[in-house]
Amino acid sequence: MMRAYKARASSNCLFAAILGFVSLTLCGDVVGAKEEKKFSKGSKAKLEAKKVLIDEELDALAAPPWAGRYYYGDGLGVNVALSLAPKSGFAFTWNGCLGLYDLNYGDVLEADGKIRLIFKHPNDRQGFEGIAPELIPIAWGKRNYLISTHEVVKFANAINAGFEPREAIGGRFLLKEGDQLKAVDEQPKLPSPYSEYLLKEPIQAEISSIKESRIEKDERITTLILNVGSEQGVKPEMEFYVYSPSTVAEWARITQVDKSNSEAEVIQRLADEKYGRLSIGWKFSTSVKRRRTD
Repeated sequence: MMRAYKARASSNCLFAAILGFVSLTLCGDVVGAKEEKKFSKGSKAKLEAKKVLIDEELDALAAPPWAGRYYYGDGLGVNVALSLAPKSGFAFTWNGCLGLYDLNYGDVLEADGKIRLIFKHPNDRQGFEGIAPELIPIAWGKRNYLISTHEVVKFANAINAGFEPREAIGGRFLLKEGDQLKAVDEQPKLPSPYSEYLLKEPIQAEISSIKESRIEKDERITTLILNVGSEQGVKPEMEFYVYSPSTVAEWARITQVDKSNSEAEVIQRLADEKYGRLSIGWKFSTSVKRRRTD
């Protein structure tokens, strides 16, 4: 991974420590009875019992391809495990540097090509908590992913960039355990209209102008124009990565597209500006492989 991503990933533990301290300090006011019930001995026992039932169903070899044990994370503050099967339901845990951050379990409902999780406890998606309530099973060769209905474009971006298919267990998306070692086809079959985001070849771009730049806290947010548009296959929410200058590890997200130009936003940490400030002529690609070879 690039320098910026390593720095941000390694900061997870520090953030988790701060978050954990605040949660413990304010437990009586913020966590309350609902959280105490979620993390009670009884709740943890039911979670483990649910895991046993799921494992037994999976071992019966009659479960559909999407059933199984999944993981995503960075090995630091984010270690999310999800086990699920049609009859036995699901079991979810989030572990990090300070131990168990979140847990939940319940039933699963399969309908219209999607898997919906029916939670026993509140599913608060903030900080180091929660999981997407609705997932799309995506088969890629012999691999099985579960992608949040709100993150299919991000998954396509990760494929275009070269982050997927990954060869290690760690990653940004739920992948069935052991599937990181399995072969894939050229491209996965994404539901319409997301399949249009998958590129056969990377798109190269260059900053043609910078519209505005503002500072919020410790970050600079810059709106810029790239010299590629819909005619080149660019779509809103696509991601582009700087490859020239090579000293910079930043990326841009597309916000608006016309035929020959695109508007994009870059969020750069002020501490990283020593490696370079965004300038006209900087070059981007949808693939990080271009960066690694230049």
